[in-house]
Amino acid sequence: MEPRPLYLADLMTGVFAALAMRQVRSVPLQSGRFERAFAKLAGDVQHEATQANLLPRFRLKVHAVHGDSPAIHEAVYEAAKRDLVSLDNPEFQSITLKLSPEDATHFLEDLPGNPRMYERLAEKIVDYYDQAVAP
Repeated sequence: MEPRPLYLADLMTGVFAALAMRQVRSVPLQSGRFERAFAKLAGDVQHEATQANLLPRFRLKVHAVHGDSPAIHEAVYEAAKRDLVSLDNPEFQSITLKLSPEDATHFLEDLPGNPRMYERLAEKIVDYYDQAVAP
């Protein structure tokens, strides 16, 4: 069977929903830690996608000099447009998750792959975020 596509918007939705299920309410954006942690997740995404017969249709990369990622920024803005997160704090210093754990469960059921895949990826992103330091 041909792999089903996995888009960055789906991945971001799944990770945010899984974080909400873990009772995470906000993610600080200072010093590019979020982007670096998300970029480090690329190998895990590829592994999980292969296991779930999904084909990622995006690349997670961070600019070597600036430490940011336009693709990740765009995916966060899209999540805000879909009312999953809020960026209404001064200078976008953090992402505030707007999903309740109950709502998150429903979002996870409708995404490509399976809920456990996004839960594992959320666990990894928390670990990578904790490991990320300013360049």
